[in-house]
Formats: sequence, structure tokens, C-alpha cells
Amino acid sequence: MSFTNNMMTSQQPQGATLTITAHSANLLKDVETFGKQDPYFRFTLDISDPKSFQKTFVHKNAGKTPVWNQTFTVPLNGEPELYIEIMDDETTADAVIAFAAIPIHQVTQQPGSTMNGVFDVYTAEGKPNGDINLTLQVLNMSGMNYSMAQPSSHRLKGQSHITVAHQKRIKSIKNKETISDAGMAVAGGLLALGAGLLTNKFVNDEKKKEEARQEAERQQHVEHERFEKERKRLEEERAAFERQQQEAEEEEERRRRQQQQESQSHHHHHHQHQEHDDHSHGGHVREWDPVGNHAAGGKVMYHGRLYICLQGHQSNPTWTPTDAHSLWRAD
Repeated sequence: MSFTNNMMTSQQPQGATLTITAHSANLLKDVETFGKQDPYFRFTLDISDPKSFQKTFVHKNAGKTPVWNQTFTVPLNGEPELYIEIMDDETTADAVIAFAAIPIHQVTQQPGSTMNGVFDVYTAEGKPNGDINLTLQVLNMSGMNYSMAQPSSHRLKGQSHITVAHQKRIKSIKNKETISDAGMAVAGGLLALGAGLLTNKFVNDEKKKEEARQEAERQQHVEHERFEKERKRLEEERAAFERQQQEAEEEEERRRRQQQQESQSHHHHHHQHQEHDDHSHGGHVREWDPVGNHAAGGKVMYHGRLYICLQGHQSNPTWTPTDAHSLWRAD
């Protein structure tokens, strides 16, 4: 067995064909846990193209000794390797049984460019897992063998190996198979392990449901408390705002009343002062009348000042106390 990243140089010209007959396999391990595996063979010349694979029928319950005897012919355009895989047919993801890469140049070196070979195959981890019997034949464009000698029917020990790219692909398939099996085990509740495990799974599922319900109730309670706390905070803020507004309105009303009281007090004081002035000057004091009669000695108010009539007269709008000095005298 050998590992390589480099493809071997092809010795066949382009435009040829490769005929592959998958006869049988002798495998060391069975990948099935229960029952026998159902193997099929598949191959490709281009490992980078998953759609290029062709496969045989599935040999049901063949276990470690599947037989196919199925033939394929594919174009050969200088590809150096034939990549082969033996798979176990599964309901979910098919399982890898064995794989290998077969250098094609060894076929063209045989008489008639035909090789009935037995090739070692390997597990995904790179360990031997038995062998497979293939007949490989390379023909040119005219359908003639490259070697004119008659092919031998004797089985030869062929060369096979593992390439890094091929093993990487196989491990990827193995990982997907593991994940799929785990998923089926969870989904199916490990039915193969019996009713006891199913009962335990049911109990565990119910317990998880109950825990999930309790957690949902707890979350709901927490959310309700958070909502009530937020509502209380908003109500307190609104109440504080309303108190501030009320206090501001009461303060404004108190200030208005105080101004009103001060204004009334000032008016009352002015009225008392005016009455005092009236009494101090003796007699009734009235506002100067521009068209009325004024008696000598009479008193009038004009522009906030007291005047005494010097001689009786009938007033004229132009004889104001400030202009008619012969008629009025300021007191």
C-alpha cells in the first residue's frame, strides 16, 4: 500500500476506452452491526466529479463475499487512475466498506492490454480490508487492443494504493454516515435496543417537555414581573410629573393672588391718600370740567394735581388749569 498526491503518468494515448468488469470481492470486515451488509461497487476516472461515478447493482445480504459480474465501458482520455469504492446500501447514508486507486498503466503493459487482477482495498482509516477481482481492458479508437498478444485468463496480483484526495473524500463520506446514523438513532429512539430504551426515551422526552414547560412558565413570570415593574415606574413618573404641574399651577395662582392683593392694597392706600388730600384741602374735590361752571375757591384735580379756582367762570376747553393762570392756582 502506498499514499501519493501525484498522479502517475498515463501511458495510453487519448481517445481510448476502458472496459471494467466487476466480478467479486473478498472482504475482511462487515460494516453492519445487525444482519449482513448489502454491497455494491462503484468507480470513476475523475475523483473531483461526484456525478461521474457509475455503480453495479446491490448484492443484498452478500456480507463479506459479494458477486456482481457486471461490465462497464467508459472513455479514457489519459486519466492515470481508476478510483474504486465498495459501499454498503443503507436506508439513510450509504456506508463505506473499502476503497482504492488502481493505476491504469499496469493494464496496458499486459498482453492484449487486458488484466484480470485482484486488487487490495482499504478501510477509510487506511487499513487493509480484503480485495476485489476486476477485469480491466484498454482499447484504442478502432476497438483494437494496444498489445496484439492474447490476454491471459490467469488472475494477477494488481497494484492498488491510496491517494490523499481519495481518502479525504472517503473520510468525508464516513463523517456524513456517522452524522446520519446519529440522527436516525435520535429520531427512531434506538428501536433496535428494545422497548426498555423506548420507554426510557419516552420518559426522558416527557421530562424534557415538562422542564421546557416549567422554563416557559418561569420566563413568563419573569417577563410579567419585568412588565409590572416597568408599569409601576411609568406610573410613578407620571404621578411625579402631575404633582410638579399642580405645584407649578398652585404657585402661579398664589403669585397671581399676591399680586392682586398688592394691587388692591396699593389702590386702597392711594384712595386713602386721596381722601386725606381732599380733607386736607377742605371741601369736595372733583376733576376739572372743560365745559362746566367753576366757583371761586372751588378745587379740581387736573393731571393728578390739585388746583383752586381764583374767580368764578364758565369753563372753556382751552382754559385749562395749567394754561389759565388768572383762573387757576396750583395748591
